[in-house]
Amino acid sequence: MKNKPIFNKKIRENREQNIQTPNKTIGSEEDAKDESSNTSDFDISTDINSAKDLKARVKFLEKELANKESEIDFLKEKLTNNQEILLDLIEDKKSLRKLVQDFEMKQLDERLNNFQQLQTKQHQMEHRLFVTKNLLDEARHELDIRGKVIEDLEKRGLRDYLMANYPQSYVQYQKNVTNK
Repeated sequence: MKNKPIFNKKIRENREQNIQTPNKTIGSEEDAKDESSNTSDFDISTDINSAKDLKARVKFLEKELANKESEIDFLKEKLTNNQEILLDLIEDKKSLRKLVQDFEMKQLDERLNNFQQLQTKQHQMEHRLFVTKNLLDEARHELDIRGKVIEDLEKRGLRDYLMANYPQSYVQYQKNVTNK
């Protein structure tokens, strides 16, 4: 009803007024009965009856037209309401799609964050492994040197012991310990 042209509304109003106030151009039914009884001419009475029939037919058609127009207006309103509902549903669908996209982005962000945390933990563990391996290698090397020093000290004879001659590996080990 919002988009109806003004002239259609005026035409409808004029039709509704015509339906409510019948035309009395020919006369009322009593006048017509009086005329038909007074006149003996067959043509005049048939003209009046056909005019009455035409009037009745016009009134009936005007009522039908008004009914059809009201039905059309009802259907137009129903169409407008359905279009509004459809537009609301489209908006809801868009907002839901946006929410789903936001949720998926949050999920991806959370997965990425978890992946980065796992990657950081892996790097830390690799670093710890590398440091531990280096410390173990140094300790192994130190144990090898100490083992050689102990072995050389055990192999030294009584004369070297009395003269306080130490093996070369022991002397080297003592220099390394004091330099550290």
